This record gives sequence, structure tokens and C-alpha cells, in this order.
Amino acid sequence: MALTISLNAQWVNNTNENTKLVMDVIDPVNISVVDDSRGGTFIFWQDKKELGGSQVLFIHLDGSGKVSFRADGKKISQLSGPMLNPVSTASTNGTAVVLWKDYTHNSSGDIYIQKVTSNGNLLWSPSGLQLTNPDEEVNDYSVAVNNKGQNLICYIAKSKSANPVYSIKVKIVNVDGKIIGKDEGIIVHSSSNRKSNTNILVDENGGVFIFWIESEKNKNVLYAQQINQTGKLLWGSKPLAISSTSQSITTFSVQLSGVNKIYSCWQTQSQDKDIYHQLIDLNGNILWERGGKFITKQKGNQSSPQAVAYDSSIIVSWTNEVKNDHKVFLQKFDLKGKSMWKNGPVSPVNEKSDQFGQKIITDGKNGVVLAWIDKRSDSGTGDIYSQRINSSGDLVWYDKGVLVGSHSNSLKSYLSLVSDKRGGAIAIFKDTRNKANEIYGQKIFSTGTYISQIVGFRSELINDKIKISWYSANETGDTKYTIEKTSLADSGITGWQEVNVVNSHGKANANYYEYFDTPYESGTLYYRIVQKDNEGNEQSSEVSKIVYFKGADEIIVAQNSPNPFSEQTKISFYLPTPKRVTVEFFNNRIEKISEVSNQLFNAGENEITFSAEGLEPGIYFFRFKADEFVDVKKMVITK
Repeated sequence: MALTISLNAQWVNNTNENTKLVMDVIDPVNISVVDDSRGGTFIFWQDKKELGGSQVLFIHLDGSGKVSFRADGKKISQLSGPMLNPVSTASTNGTAVVLWKDYTHNSSGDIYIQKVTSNGNLLWSPSGLQLTNPDEEVNDYSVAVNNKGQNLICYIAKSKSANPVYSIKVKIVNVDGKIIGKDEGIIVHSSSNRKSNTNILVDENGGVFIFWIESEKNKNVLYAQQINQTGKLLWGSKPLAISSTSQSITTFSVQLSGVNKIYSCWQTQSQDKDIYHQLIDLNGNILWERGGKFITKQKGNQSSPQAVAYDSSIIVSWTNEVKNDHKVFLQKFDLKGKSMWKNGPVSPVNEKSDQFGQKIITDGKNGVVLAWIDKRSDSGTGDIYSQRINSSGDLVWYDKGVLVGSHSNSLKSYLSLVSDKRGGAIAIFKDTRNKANEIYGQKIFSTGTYISQIVGFRSELINDKIKISWYSANETGDTKYTIEKTSLADSGITGWQEVNVVNSHGKANANYYEYFDTPYESGTLYYRIVQKDNEGNEQSSEVSKIVYFKGADEIIVAQNSPNPFSEQTKISFYLPTPKRVTVEFFNNRIEKISEVSNQLFNAGENEITFSAEGLEPGIYFFRFKADEFVDVKKMVITK
């Protein structure tokens, strides 16, 4: 049977080329990238391709790097005026929402919001939803989506008066694009102090935590407040000062941890730049000392703090500058603010270089994936590198970093990093090549490699042989494929045996491979392909399972398939002669729940089907009996 598969627009494995993500862009700026929670990503950007001013466009890519609709992007609104500064976030069911400032009807600009799907649909009218009015000047905005799909927008409104008042406002838009509550929004805090840099986090009850920087007595202070859906202030009548009023901060980062705490870190601006951090509970109580704790006592200036918070720890990244020499560092802290990597901050590479512009995301295993711009002695304007660091502070990938973008002497900027949901990442960045500013991307697998993907891998029984087949996209001529096999159920850990090594057919957009294996054993077998290049980089395929019986002279019972299962599963077995068979099914308390009793089966391969209807998720067992033969195997039922 032939396998037809689309291989266009796969991630390339040449870091000097990368994958061009958007066609026909003109000087893209303010690039905003959103993880779609399915291994793909939305990209929003400000583009000058139309006459009359900038427009905001977007595309969506799936996990393989394929564009889901038109490759030159689609406008987020049919409004005709200039559209600037898109800010986006993930929404429900693989959608995204985006805010922008629009100048169609107001010379000072209005905030609009639009919801988009992965196939390019605009869900909230062709123009989007207008959130502000001409009576106020909007200076900053941010957005978050709660678990009900409601969109919570925070912005700073400046009154148009001789003595302007700056107000922190919140508006709530439901899943269908309707504003909830008063048109003027919820006023969180107002004063004559200048305000900037809003950020917003959702709580579990439909309310929000709001953060902003406020100028007070010539100092920029980080403030916060919580409100419920009706606008009631939950942290008192005055906002909470997180940073010290004796400091002046420039940037900050906030996020929820998994233990009902809020973690914040910020950079101060004085003679030296320092970084502090703080933990707050959901009632607005400061948990560490007032003014926060130092992240590091390294010499020089510290800047660009970013963090990933887990249930019992936080991993923080920052840039250290000493005499114009920039280095990226990381440290892990417990929930008391104590550093956990005893040997001090960790560098992502064992290499002398100038590092900056880092981005950090979780690797899904209590570690992080990091990407940054790196100027080494031979890299001119700088290349992009990546590294994975585990929870113990060890470098998981190549100790000099994994090269991500290496086009010679091209200016790289707007670096973003999103998870591929498998321990790897997708790096997206702007690159100036041949005087053209364009948007590129590179996928890094969980192994720290970007060699060509194995696509459509499968195993199937052909007479008495097992046919192993796969496609490979965007490979180079130095690639080798090792076919591996095991009969162990724990196939992800041990027991893999080499079956054969297949050399690449040569550099091509797509190659097809097949191999026929004649196993010496019978029962449930597992196969995988391990792809290797000449530098030793490896990438494994998914595991394929097949039940194989070959003229055995004994009874063989295979593991049920699928396993785990939610509806029904099949149990295959081989009998050398006709026999009466009993199969008993038990729950995890060893209580019998079902039985196939003393049923006659023919010689050869047979199977029975077991239904999970009416059973709770959990661990179950089946016991197979025929004459004196007994075999017991475990099953798992999921939701």
C-alpha cells in the first residue's frame, strides 16, 4: 500500500539558510510570537507593504513549519489607517488574540482587539473590536486570557487636560467578542504620576493581577493590584509597592508559579544595574524582605531578567556586563529565594563570546531551553545559539551551544522562542540578508539537533516479514539511519538492538526508505529509526509497535493494543494447536470484572476484544490460560 504525504515547508536543517517563514514582507518590526499550545505558533508583525502606513499582519505555522494559510500573511483588520505595536497572547482551542493601536479614526490612536484562528479566520468582525475612545490617550496595553476564554485587557489612559491624570484601566471581553461591564472599563488606580509598562495575569476566579511601573519622586516603582470581575480592589485601597521606593526600575517580569504564588523580577537603574526578585502570595502579601532580594552579587551591570517558575523552584536568566563584555547566566532558586545551584550561576556555553538578547522557556521537565545572540571572534554581527539546561544546572546539549541562525554578517533581532511541546523549541527571528529584512525560523529538537525529520514511519506485516518504511524531509547526503528493535514494553528506556544501518539516498527535499526484517522472536515487537549526521547529532522517530507470530511451536500472548486505551483494546495470541482458552480480567484490587471462559480457538493467530465501557481510568490486568499455560499482563485505561 502506498503512503501519500505532504512534505512541503518542513523545517530545514541548514542554519545558514533557516526556514523563511513569511513571503514578501517589508521591514517587519514589533514582531509578537504566540505558542498555539499544539506545537505550532502564531506570528504577528507590523509591516509597511501597503501605502498609507503600517499594517499588522499574521500567519500561523504548524509544528512541522508549514504555513496554515497564505504565506505572505493576512491583515488582522480591514481598517484603513496605520496599525502599530501588536501585542498578542494565546487563547482557547488553538486560537490567539491580538491588541494593536489603530489611527483610522483618532490621531492619538485607539486600542483594538481581534481574535484569529490557525486557518486565518478573523472571529471578531472584519475590523476587530474597538476598546478605547477619543477622550483618552492610550500609552501602553497588555492582554491575558482566563480559563473561561474571557479576554482581560489592561491599559494606561492619560486624560487630555492641562494637568493630566494617568489611570490603570481593565476591560473584559467575553469569548464571543462582547465587552462585559461598563464601556469606560474598570479603573484600578488613578494619579498624576506617569505610568508605563503594564502586565497582567489571570486568577482562577475570573479576576486579574495587574502590574505597572509608576514614577514617584523621580523613582520608577513596580506596583501591583488585584481586582475581581466586578472591579473590586482585593489588595486594599492603595496598590502594592513590590520594588523599593529607593530604587528606580526599568524593566520587570512577572508570572504565576504552580503553588499559588506570584514571582516577579526587575532591573534597577542607578550607577550600577542590579536585578532583584520577589515572591508574593495571592492575597498580596510580600513573602521575602521588602524591596526584594538580590539575584546575584556578580560584579558589573545586570540586565534583562527572565524566569520560568515551577511548583517548588524558579530558574532565572540574566545578562551580566563587565567592561562591555556581555555574558548570559542562569540560577535556580527555591521558594525562599535561596540559590540551589551551589557552584554559582551557570553559563549556557563553555565558550568565550559576547552574549545578549536571551529568551527562556520551559523544557517541560523542570529545566529550560535558552536562545540568545552570540558574537564570537568569527561571527561578525552575531549568530543565534541555543542550549537546554536541566533542573540540576547541567548543559544537556553541546557544551558550545547549538547553532540556530548562522547566516554570515547578517543583523539578527526580535528573537523569540516557543516550545514544540516535546522538549525542543522553535526559534523565530528577524534577519537582514542581502539588504532585505525578513522573518526566519529554526526548529531545535529535544536532542539539540535540527537534522531532517523522519516522516510517515510505520511497520507492517508482509507475509512472514516486517516491512519498515519512512520518508525523510530536507536531509543532507551525510545522513545515516539505524533501524532498532526491542521486545521490551519499556521501549523508551532500554533494550534497543540494531537491526540494520541505511545510508542516505542523497540530498533531496524528500526521500523514501524501506527495509524488510525477519525477526527470530515472536510476540509484540517495537521498532524505531535513529537518524544521525556526520557530527554525531541524533534524532529518534516515534516508536512503532507490531504483533508478530512466525510458526511458533508454543503459545504466545502479545501485549494488548492499544495500551493505554480509552474505549477498547485487542489481545492477540498464537496457538500451535486448537485449544480451549480462558481470559480473566481484573481491576487493581485483583477483583475479577470480566471473563472469556473456556472458549475454543483454532491453531494459529487469534484475537479477542476487551471493552472499557463503564470502567474507571486506572490499571487493570488480564490472565490468559490454556491447558497448563498461564500468562498475566497489565493494561491501562485512560479517560
